[in-house]
Amino acid sequence: MQLLFMVVALALVSFALILGRSYHVLIGLVIAAGWSQAPLLSLTHSSAFQFVDDVPAAVLVVAAVVRSFTTSDKRLQKALGLLLLLVLFVAVGFVRSPDSGIGIAQARQVLMPLGLVFAGYVYRDLVQWTKVVSWLLVFGGLTVAWVIAEEIKQAPLIDPAWYYLNVVGGNPKGMRMGLPPAYFADGVSDGEAALRPGGPFMNPPVMGFLLGLAAFAAVAKLRGFARIGMLAAVGLSLFFAYARAGILIFLVVTLVYLIWVKIGKYAGLLVGVGLGGYLFSTFVEQGNTASHSDGLFSGLMLGLQSPLGLGFGTTGYQAALEGASTGVGSESLLGLYFAWLGWPIIIAVLLLAVRLWKLLRRVPRGASLAVWLTIAFVLAVASSESASSIASTPVLWLIAGAVLGLETTRKMPAPYAIPGGQVLQHM
Repeated sequence: MQLLFMVVALALVSFALILGRSYHVLIGLVIAAGWSQAPLLSLTHSSAFQFVDDVPAAVLVVAAVVRSFTTSDKRLQKALGLLLLLVLFVAVGFVRSPDSGIGIAQARQVLMPLGLVFAGYVYRDLVQWTKVVSWLLVFGGLTVAWVIAEEIKQAPLIDPAWYYLNVVGGNPKGMRMGLPPAYFADGVSDGEAALRPGGPFMNPPVMGFLLGLAAFAAVAKLRGFARIGMLAAVGLSLFFAYARAGILIFLVVTLVYLIWVKIGKYAGLLVGVGLGGYLFSTFVEQGNTASHSDGLFSGLMLGLQSPLGLGFGTTGYQAALEGASTGVGSESLLGLYFAWLGWPIIIAVLLLAVRLWKLLRRVPRGASLAVWLTIAFVLAVASSESASSIASTPVLWLIAGAVLGLETTRKMPAPYAIPGGQVLQHM
């Protein structure tokens, strides 16, 4: 009964915000819901909060579908057609799943993220992105404070054990010192296990995506010592948590982007390629990062060999929990997409890469921050299955969709070339 009440209440509030065109407030609710879900579940031991992060995000996607269906804008109608085609491929993948429970869980890993990309495309010109950036700064700051407190304490502020066992479905045999394995990293501190603060998300990799967004927000909106201080705090938090996807996003939207703007495009590309090579060679030697790269390439090979993929339930974290996973394609969300759905997703990713390259070439340098964020996020999706977590990634998926709708004319004014681009006019 509590679960039903929570879902209905959140849905009604979300629909009211859509009707009032308060899109930035709804996105703020999405951020707040994801940030607070794990603490609420852990403190109350109540499943009533289990879908608190999914409901407002799902309402936004549904509203985008309705808007596209009823509009006369042919671009939105074409985008809706592509989304419906994706739903058809997902349905085929679900039918082929050996277990309906796993099939539903993994279908959600595709439909919710890419539905948010669609919503970002539909609402790109209607969202007050500067206010969304403010939300990111607020929750990014709260997350940094939480992480630093956990690092000083060398223990979680809230015991994550119940959440890990009862919501995530983790194996109690994997607990170390009474904590989920996500809280420890092997071989990063003189060969010994080190505590990884998980913050409010109870999971360092998931948290890394929000901290990466906090870095994006700091670069976009803050100036002077405020920017430097926020970036230093975010960078320190990512270091403590050893959140590799978050570190990647942080470095791209700070170092690579600023070099791109201040020095030049070729310098930015050179630094980006060099930095990527260094991070790849460093991370592959530590912990289980090799499984992330293996997951990407093995998933790609499986997708190439099967035009419609293997279907759901064949690999991935959820399938592994049920003992059904082959292990192939796991640890990389993009690798899983390739393995599950085959050629359609591979073609879509190739088209996305071409689109992003065109945007980098044509968008004025000072207005390219959201493009760089999208590139960083795509790389993170290629290396982390945690990118499907709606707790911390919805804004990343939304911005990716908004970026896909950019005009690629060289004449567009720099301050307004991206969603919320006015925050960059003093860059």
